[in-house]
Amino acid sequence: MSRTFTGPLMLVAGESGAGKSTGLESQWYALGLSGMKIMPAVQSYQQVRLTFQVDAMRWRATRSAQHSGGSVEFENLSDSNQRPVQCPVSGGKNGELSAAEFVQDLLGIPRVGTGAGRLGMEQVLPWLYLRQATIATSYLAGNSATQRKLTGRTLLGAHDAQVEMLRARAADTRKRWNATKALLEKLTAARKDHGLAEHEDLQAIHAKWTAQHSETAQAARKGSDELGRLNSQKQALESQVKGAEAAQKAARDSAESAEKDARICSKAEGEAEGLLKAWRERAAGPTACPQCHQRLVTEGLAEDVCPTCKETDPGRAGRGRAQADRITEASQQLDRARAALRRSDDAAAAARLKAFEADQAVREAHTRTAHFVESSLEPQRKKVADLEAAARELAARLEQLAEHLKETDVLGNLKRDLKRYAGEKDSAKEEFEAAEKDVDEHVKALVTRWSDFFEVRMKATDPRVRSASIAPEDFSPVVNGRPFDAQAVAGAVLTSINVNAALSLRDLAREVPAVVLPGFLMIDSPLSGLGTHGHDQKVGELLLQSLTDSANRPDDRGEVQQIIAAVNAPLPAPVSGVREIVVDKDKRYIPGRTADGA
Repeated sequence: MSRTFTGPLMLVAGESGAGKSTGLESQWYALGLSGMKIMPAVQSYQQVRLTFQVDAMRWRATRSAQHSGGSVEFENLSDSNQRPVQCPVSGGKNGELSAAEFVQDLLGIPRVGTGAGRLGMEQVLPWLYLRQATIATSYLAGNSATQRKLTGRTLLGAHDAQVEMLRARAADTRKRWNATKALLEKLTAARKDHGLAEHEDLQAIHAKWTAQHSETAQAARKGSDELGRLNSQKQALESQVKGAEAAQKAARDSAESAEKDARICSKAEGEAEGLLKAWRERAAGPTACPQCHQRLVTEGLAEDVCPTCKETDPGRAGRGRAQADRITEASQQLDRARAALRRSDDAAAAARLKAFEADQAVREAHTRTAHFVESSLEPQRKKVADLEAAARELAARLEQLAEHLKETDVLGNLKRDLKRYAGEKDSAKEEFEAAEKDVDEHVKALVTRWSDFFEVRMKATDPRVRSASIAPEDFSPVVNGRPFDAQAVAGAVLTSINVNAALSLRDLAREVPAVVLPGFLMIDSPLSGLGTHGHDQKVGELLLQSLTDSANRPDDRGEVQQIIAAVNAPLPAPVSGVREIVVDKDKRYIPGRTADGA
């Protein structure tokens, strides 16, 4: 099913329980606004669809009636070339607009602020929709003074981006100054608690240790150079050792070779001696009889007669001479062997002496090297190692000290930053306050005019009203000197204030084009709390007349504002410019059903 709202003033009239509030809330629900309850009559449909017009553009919003999440589809009915836009009901991600933000942009209301100070459609809604649950008890649905101030200034067209930038800058500089001050105080207190030295003392220690490190490092370098020279001397001594060991090996090899030659000569001498003895033994005749062993008589025998058998031996004399020659030769050979032995013995003795001297030279070379290492090289090496260790320790201490100096540098920087931030904070505050003052003056002028309209409307609907105004600080209403929350009687009085404040703001919007308040107002039960007789009846009639007047009065461009209101009873007689939708419990605003509908 569908409902159509045309004309400046639309009244949904009917008894309680006929679904008037359900119908009104379903329109805001279709736009994706939060806080709109889905009534059973709405949930019996698959979708809720709202067709509306902003300026010259007609739009259609479609949202699921089965669950409150998901998205809203917006179709531009005035431009068939524009594709539908899907906007999530919850906050968009990565810069994606939510449905409420999309509607807010369509209405030309700036989205300003962040977090708790953010202005969204939820904050704007109480200025466009006076709900039955709060119209007779709370001003603008109970919006806080901070919310009213931000929203009211924005709707009045007094939201200045430059002022907001200065406001943000002032807040940022103040926050930066506070953070720096807190950090500086924390670090200073911590250093004091731990007894840490001041920056100047640390600098003096750093200078002292730096000089010590430089001196120690220089001494270590000189010691290292001296150690290098001593190592060169050690290498020269080791070269001498190697030379002595080479000479030792050569002498030992020579001695071994000479002793080998001596042994060979000794063997040759023994062999020559044995040969001589053998030849002599062979040349000597027997001197005793082989049988009786008595001495043989050889006197008077010829050379060729055998002394044993006394027989003549013809070759005996020749053999004797040959043997004598052999003996002579063997004797000479023995003499030569003995002479060679003497020579080889002398050579071996000389070689052994040289080997001994070479051994002594090697021992002396090793001793000199060891003594040099012990007396010169090792002390210098230890000295250099100690100097290098001291230099490393000083370097480590300097590194730690540099960290402490860095901490004190941070403190110094923080002090400088704090001073600079204080200047920036004060400067930003002065600039913002100057700009804010100009805006405040502009807002006060607008609110003064708004108050004029408000007082006229309050007096027109209730002759007991002596004075009425809007406070420029938070846009709260004051009637007969009393603020909204201090009014003696709830119900009709508070309802009248809410309605007249909203209507008088629209009076201002007609006069001041800079006001960005949309030309639309929805009121659920504007006659809430009013009776049907006497003063209440008169006030009710005057309120309806005021609604009709506001809806039908054009602005400078000839445009009128639309007002939709829900009342409990139809008008007693037709009123020009007013259109009614009459409902009751049998003919409800949204008939309950399970079939698909929109």
